[in-house]
Formats: sequence, structure tokens, C-alpha cells
Amino acid sequence: MLRKHSDVHATIVEQIKDVEKCLINFENFMRAATTPETVPETLRALCEGVMDAENAADVSLRAMIDSLSAGSYLPSTREDLISIAASCDKIANKCETVAKIIVQQRLVCPAEYAESLNEIFNITKQQFEILEECISMLFSKLNVLQQDPAKLDSIRALESQVDRIEDGLYETIYASNIELAAKMQFSHVIEMLCDLSDIIEDIADKIQIMVIARKA
Repeated sequence: MLRKHSDVHATIVEQIKDVEKCLINFENFMRAATTPETVPETLRALCEGVMDAENAADVSLRAMIDSLSAGSYLPSTREDLISIAASCDKIANKCETVAKIIVQQRLVCPAEYAESLNEIFNITKQQFEILEECISMLFSKLNVLQQDPAKLDSIRALESQVDRIEDGLYETIYASNIELAAKMQFSHVIEMLCDLSDIIEDIADKIQIMVIARKA
């Protein structure tokens, strides 16, 4: 296993928690965005919550990098951990981007897409929870990940589920009677929303490469 430096481990945990908070705030935002009764002021306030959480994730990422620079990890290990943390930060960045686009473009998400969007969120949260556990295992149970990559594989399997829902949404959108411009807008938002699952899968790949590289 990686030698457990308490400061480094603590800052990585803090950063992951901040990203998780941003993901939760974004979910609340999207639920409101697909509710017809939601007024623009409410969406703006929820968007600000996403932005605040994204900023907190940025701050904790910098703290994590600073803690690594003061640690005694090998350069390759330090580089891998920074890459994983920076990729986690992309999750928060994506949440902020989508929320701002919806608010700035005053995009009204049809309520009939809410069920599929909620399903995507539920799967993405499952992925993130598994990812969070795998990152912690780098410090405490690296040998378990080396012997059995099942947790990492499950992240990929969940990403495939998101892909199927995404394809179904595209078919629904382009079969609808709304204007082409609106179809393209909705499709772009859904694409970015599903990017969250792709990012988590990419991080799982980074972890597996890191684990394999350190296998005895």
C-alpha cells in the first residue's frame, strides 16, 4: 500500500468531499430545472450554490497539491495522485458549467426528461461513491485493489448504463416536435451531464494503471 501520510490523505479526502458536495448541489439544481414551477430566481440561487461548492473544491485541490509537495512520495506517485485529484476536480467544473449554461441561456428542461435525468444522477452518484472508496483504498488497501479490480470494473459497468439512457434521451429529443435549436440545446446539456459518468470512469482507469504499476 502507499505509505499513509496523514496530511496528504486528509487533504485528498477533503477535496473529494468538496467535489461530492458540488455534485449534490448540482443534482438539486437539475431537479429544480426540470420542474416547471421553478422560477428563475430559484435556479440562480441554486446555481450559486453549485458555484460556491466548485470554488471550495478548487481550494481543497490546491491544498492537496501543496501537501504533496511537502511529502516524501516518489515523483511518480505524487504525479499519479495529482492527476487523480485534478480529474476529480473536473467533475465539479462540469457541474458548474452546465448550471451556468442553463441559467444564462434560460433553458427550460422539459419535465418528461426528469425521470431519465434522475436515473442518470442516481447511477453517477453510485459511481462516485465507489470511486471515493477506491481512492481511500490507495492509502489503506492497495493490495486489495491489486488482487481484485471488481470495484473499478463496477464503475465501468455503471457508465455503460448511463450510455444507454443517454442514447434513449437523444432518440426521444429528436423524435419530439420542438424546434431544432431547442433539440440541439437539450442534447448538449445531456451530453455534458453524462460527461460526469465518463470522467469518473476515466479516473477509475487512472487508479487501475497506478495500481498495476505498483504491483509486486
